[in-house]
Amino acid sequence: MRQPGNPATRQPPTAQRLANIELSLIRQINALATPLSVNLGIGEPNVEPDETLRAFAVKAAATGSWHYTPNAGTLKLRTLIGEGNRESGVGGRSLTTASSDVSPTPDSRLRTSVGFDPKSEVCVTAGTEEALFSIMQAFVDPGDEVLVPNPGFLAYATLARIAGATPVTYEIEPPGWRVDADALLARITPRTKLIVVNSPSNPLGSVIDPDTLRRIANAGPLVVSDEVYREIWYETPPSSMLGMSDNVIVVGGMSKSHAMTGLRLGWILAAETLMKPIVTAHQYIATCASAFSQSLAESILSDDAWNRGWLERIRAQFRAQRESALFSIARELEVTIPAPAGAFYAFVPVPSCDTEMFARTLATDAAVLVIPGIAFGSMGEGFIRISYAASIDEIGTGVERIGRWLRSAAL
Repeated sequence: MRQPGNPATRQPPTAQRLANIELSLIRQINALATPLSVNLGIGEPNVEPDETLRAFAVKAAATGSWHYTPNAGTLKLRTLIGEGNRESGVGGRSLTTASSDVSPTPDSRLRTSVGFDPKSEVCVTAGTEEALFSIMQAFVDPGDEVLVPNPGFLAYATLARIAGATPVTYEIEPPGWRVDADALLARITPRTKLIVVNSPSNPLGSVIDPDTLRRIANAGPLVVSDEVYREIWYETPPSSMLGMSDNVIVVGGMSKSHAMTGLRLGWILAAETLMKPIVTAHQYIATCASAFSQSLAESILSDDAWNRGWLERIRAQFRAQRESALFSIARELEVTIPAPAGAFYAFVPVPSCDTEMFARTLATDAAVLVIPGIAFGSMGEGFIRISYAASIDEIGTGVERIGRWLRSAAL
């Protein structure tokens, strides 16, 4: 038996690329859950499959292939994704309606009218995070800079660091959480390789207007538009960056819109010249997305009538949950915030404090999970992210527990 301290038993040094990188605060907070916790922290739809969706899954398991697919995904699924983004959007929204107030280049105008070539301009990925990782590995070198939103989804900066780049933030200011195009463009330097845009936003629920998207799309550097929440909107469909520039790479998927977070099904749409290195990186990261998940997605996107009805139902459900969350926040926390335009998050100001410690204390002392705003960048300090992807009863109970804890702490 080897003795402690023997060089053969010592932990080898961690790779430099993972220096100062640890599990996200989102996962750290959710690890504090107990059977008594109300979880308003996880970004996962509280939606269960209906009878049709379960039948699609049974069919995919019974008749679909269990073997490798092409690296970029089955041609049928890539075709459905490309056609959907040409004609009606994955969720039944016209691309030309969503982007009618932009002025695409001749090449991108052609691509908008005919759809993306499924053979060379669509790649199916193992979720949107693998899509982002593949893009970063394909284009970002050590010494590059990647512009990321602040507040913004924490993976953007982390994936840039893993690629050896320096994340540079562009600040999004409360209370309206609008992206200032002038301020963002002023952050561009000769080292800027990539700009990451997320609309609708996680954690803000805000949507970027089309004029701002167009300016970013044509700023010069590559632009990655994370549109995984694109189908979860309330009053007005959000604009897509599809067709705004040949520099734009769009990331989407079905995790949020179809409650398929565990099935890891995402995709990338980009011009062929951009897609080639992305598919190469994707091959060495994942080989291909799950064949089962691809078969299931094929059934979903092939049944347009059912898919449209499904998306309308989940929007209605999230709209009711949003209203419940806003009501509870105003009543229990005495805070009124702008109604989120998309996604299923409320970014709520709390009394001045260390929000990470605040969230950890709520988890242990009040049995409610929320995500500290600092998890999403320095501009998030002083806020918590409340996910209203929960039942109305859970939303009411969870926010009431936060209010009760705040009132007791003030005594």
